[in-house]
Amino acid sequence: MKAQKIKSIEKLLKLNQHKIRLGLTRINKVIKKFNLVNLKSDSKILTVNGTSGKNSIIQIFKNIIIAHKKKYAATYSPHLISIAERFELNKKYIQLPLLKKILIKVSRHKNLTEFEKLIVGFGLFIKKFKLDWILAEFGLFGRLDAIRALFPKPSIHVISPISWDHLNWTKTKKRNLKTLKEIVYEKTSFIKSKVYIAKQTPQVSRLINLNLKKNKESKYFYGKDFLLFKKNKKYFYKDKKYSFEIKSNLLGDHMYENITVAIKIALDQKIPPSIIKKGIKKINISGRMEMIKKGKLRKNLKDKDVLILDGAHNEQQSTEINKTIKKIKIKNKFCIISMINTKDPYSFLKPFKNKFKKIYFVNMERQKNVFPKEKLKKVADILRINSETAKDFDHVKKDLKKTSKNYLLLVSGSLYFLGSLLSKN
Repeated sequence: MKAQKIKSIEKLLKLNQHKIRLGLTRINKVIKKFNLVNLKSDSKILTVNGTSGKNSIIQIFKNIIIAHKKKYAATYSPHLISIAERFELNKKYIQLPLLKKILIKVSRHKNLTEFEKLIVGFGLFIKKFKLDWILAEFGLFGRLDAIRALFPKPSIHVISPISWDHLNWTKTKKRNLKTLKEIVYEKTSFIKSKVYIAKQTPQVSRLINLNLKKNKESKYFYGKDFLLFKKNKKYFYKDKKYSFEIKSNLLGDHMYENITVAIKIALDQKIPPSIIKKGIKKINISGRMEMIKKGKLRKNLKDKDVLILDGAHNEQQSTEINKTIKKIKIKNKFCIISMINTKDPYSFLKPFKNKFKKIYFVNMERQKNVFPKEKLKKVADILRINSETAKDFDHVKKDLKKTSKNYLLLVSGSLYFLGSLLSKN
């Protein structure tokens, strides 16, 4: 079938599709054909990879450059509600008809994955615009990721917190030192640009240091070159030159640790602290510790009930969620979880033990590559977590309606799950 005859974007992405296999050969050929080599060499390019916090760091830095009145384009992965969210230009997402037009061109080339098609499409989308900044979030790992193909020499690279994830893509597929070394290698060994390293565990920091030995550019480490500290329940940024309070609407220590990375980059780019403070004051990051205060999702909830959505799906993220939830002074805490089957539910659920009165497992609307709720319930039983299965999000709320006291409800486990809910809000 010819690309121009296909009506839906989803079918265009599947046309001539290559099964997911990491590598740069396929996409590099297409990049050359579209004359996207050395794309936007006149713009500052910031790329981010890691395990957790990638999107948050980009969103925070984006808010700072908006406050600085700079022109930018950004690409994110995955999207929550609409695929148009993948391409952003100066606070606006791409129009779907234009995205389709671009993907018709790209889909004529065989053997690209869906993600590779989108990244080539992003290159075509931004090619004609004059931009101060380009922000790009990596997909899987990094060394063989499509973002690296499109932007092989970024001005700045950020390594967000690295931990266990995507074990099915590793050689041993087990949680051991060999696998951790492989994960860190795939995410850091290729970096040749100036690099900022977010907060890491001591073990991961040592591995990153080893992989960056051949990188002759400047390196800035959280804890050594900049850091977050707390005093009287307030957050403060500190480096060798600056120290000031961080005021933001974001929830959780981990979010403020992410803010410090963006602040350090901004200060090194000579952005005035006053502009930075303005940019970080109010940040909306959908699906990341997002407190839902209005909309259809709050139906059957009392005014003082707290509803939080977070797309956490690994142990590092669920551990950070627990730290944040613990500080919210509501006794009755419940959780709804749905997960895709490439994640590890045991390690994800383990930090949730004894943290919620009950965890409900539901099936998300997405039918493929998901854990059945019954299987998640069995994992919770092994961990001795009080849980049950439910039909869906609305049925859980009806069940909780019996609770006379105010409660907190966390929805987590998958960004895809959150996206399906937010589309109805």
